[in-house]
Amino acid sequence: MAAEHYDLIVIGAGLAEQIVATLLAGQGYRVLSLPAAAQTDEEQLACCPALDKLLTNLEGEHLPRHSTDSWQLVTDDIRLELGGPLPLAEELRREFPDHHSSIQALLARLDEWGHKLNLLLTSTAPDSSLRAIRFLTLYRRQLGHSLPARRLQQPIKGLLATLGAPEPQQALTQLLSGLCLVTPARLSIAEAALKWHIATRPQHILVPELTQLLTDRYAAAGGQSIPLDELSEIKYTGKCLDGVSLLNGRCLSARQFLVGSLPEHIEPHPALASALAKPPDKPRRWTLTGLPLQRPPMLARRIILAGEPVLRLTWQQESPSAGQALVEVSRPADQTVPNTESVRRQLASLLPFTDFELTETDCPSTVPVVHDSFWPRGGLPRPAASNALFCHGPHLLPSVGLNADAMLGQAAAGTLQQRLG
Repeated sequence: MAAEHYDLIVIGAGLAEQIVATLLAGQGYRVLSLPAAAQTDEEQLACCPALDKLLTNLEGEHLPRHSTDSWQLVTDDIRLELGGPLPLAEELRREFPDHHSSIQALLARLDEWGHKLNLLLTSTAPDSSLRAIRFLTLYRRQLGHSLPARRLQQPIKGLLATLGAPEPQQALTQLLSGLCLVTPARLSIAEAALKWHIATRPQHILVPELTQLLTDRYAAAGGQSIPLDELSEIKYTGKCLDGVSLLNGRCLSARQFLVGSLPEHIEPHPALASALAKPPDKPRRWTLTGLPLQRPPMLARRIILAGEPVLRLTWQQESPSAGQALVEVSRPADQTVPNTESVRRQLASLLPFTDFELTETDCPSTVPVVHDSFWPRGGLPRPAASNALFCHGPHLLPSVGLNADAMLGQAAAGTLQQRLG
């Protein structure tokens, strides 16, 4: 049977893959997408520079809205709120009267680096399978953006140590660890800067509205779709991806491929398999039930609860999931796994006199994962074959969240457009 031929075949269910398919279809390329039902607990995306650029391209400037959510760090002595009614400077002055100026200067530096990295990641990725060349290209781009290229790879703990005093150093360590769901020993300055910049943006868009916009634009551009569960096999010849076959016997080929998360029955290309040979750890998660129907007014919807380890508590929207929250914790650097009872004890200090229940829950396929290597160590997205890219935000930039897909998707689209000519 003769293969049906496309310019690009997109395999995967993530937001990045959907962005690539939509942008390339809008440029007139013949695109086929094989999506699955994407799962994510993120309800909204911050309007960072990468997302602003994407919305302009898709004529979706009407989607952003003012963010009413805030982040709150809760310790035995501190209750610091980000994005609340008070400016950050006033929050810092109240909680750290002797160190607020140095903390604010450090956070301003992180915000500046995060803004520049946001734009850097959105640009077309260095197009080479040679690691050294990709690293050199990224390094030069960082210098062009006035970024401390080598320093960004270092653990965030080194930068926080410059604060000197233990109290603000510990508070910021817990804050950034909770924002990224990564233990400080595994968190690079670059990832912390990206997440800090994203978490403090004043506007957001709802994830369902963005995915609907992408779906509408993709259909209007003539993009085609086949459910991912109809995929039978991915075929390779050496370092080249030849095509895919479906359960009904159809064969599909393309000039270029974009590969995201794959179903378990599909064997990945050796280059991709080696990159994923040691699966990163998924954070443990619990559903918290039995909470008051109305969230206590002194608590924000998203709380970082200091302790060992740091917990992140996200109240579900008041309707229709009143009285429920999601508790997440990343695995500590020493690989010890927190048990349900230890998490319960930590939460009891935040929710006294509340008869709540904790139920461990499965992680969705798009949940952020924790790895041992620090980004940046080369350009992103990552080559998966001579004619294929791997682009999956939860794996490549696990601590940044769904906004990583908005950045990497545009970078992958630019690289593939260059390849297709």
